[in-house]
Amino acid sequence: MQNKISMFDYNCDWAMRDCNIEPRPSPGYLTREEVIQFYGTLGIDGVDIRDCYWGDCSVAQIKTMLDDNGLKIVSYENDVDLALPSPVERGKAVDKVKSLLDRTAELGAGLFMLFPGCVKEGIPTEELKKHMIEGLAACAAHARSIGVTIGFENIDYEPWRPLHGTSAQCREIIEQVDSPALRFILDACAALFVDEHPVEMLKALAPYIVHAHLKNSRPVMPGEKVQRTRPTESGVTLTGTVLDGGLVEIPAVLDELKKIGYDGYLMIEFQGEVDPRPALKYNLEYLRKQMEGR
Repeated sequence: MQNKISMFDYNCDWAMRDCNIEPRPSPGYLTREEVIQFYGTLGIDGVDIRDCYWGDCSVAQIKTMLDDNGLKIVSYENDVDLALPSPVERGKAVDKVKSLLDRTAELGAGLFMLFPGCVKEGIPTEELKKHMIEGLAACAAHARSIGVTIGFENIDYEPWRPLHGTSAQCREIIEQVDSPALRFILDACAALFVDEHPVEMLKALAPYIVHAHLKNSRPVMPGEKVQRTRPTESGVTLTGTVLDGGLVEIPAVLDELKKIGYDGYLMIEFQGEVDPRPALKYNLEYLRKQMEGR
């Protein structure tokens, strides 16, 4: 396999001093700039970055920072809830996505990663899905006009996965929006949280895959004290681990990606509680070895 490799700045969220997405019980120890500087030492091909970390920086500042560290931006990312019953509020959300798409294009990234909808108490999921798809269609039209692709993933986060967690849900969204500017980002590990097999999910969405995230999770052991966990739909509590330390058979995922002719980036993701730097170095070595001979 000759795929390029990228990393997500979210990999270091648990270690960051500020702007953590997942609240820490104690202060972190890395700045956002130190995360990018570390990635620049690894010899990877690019990075995927989140607007919640870099939204206060100008496009020029971000470009300079990445150039200084020899990194290419692969995707820009944010979550914007489009599953809104109010047409006025949904319109505002669509406008926000359009602005982020413009920023993505200015940054030189061809891919904007979007988490497009979460559930609300008292509102049927089917109704929310309808509103989300309507919003996505408007966003995809703008994305296509500026040469950017919107990608969304089979997310494992509980408030969002009832709308786009399973392979069937993700395929339905893509088919209903029916735009070449809306495509699928495979999160192989996230399939576990909706009790699907990663390879089967990959097969189901193969025609639409534009980006691939590789991470792994393992069950929390009895008596083990872990704070960063998520439950599966069947009630198993999982926590993040290195690529060869969990339930996802990474070699099988790579074999299937090769089989379908996937030639995009392989993005290494890590959601453990330990210092992410040694774990990411380990994951990079592991992935490179697995790619040899494939």
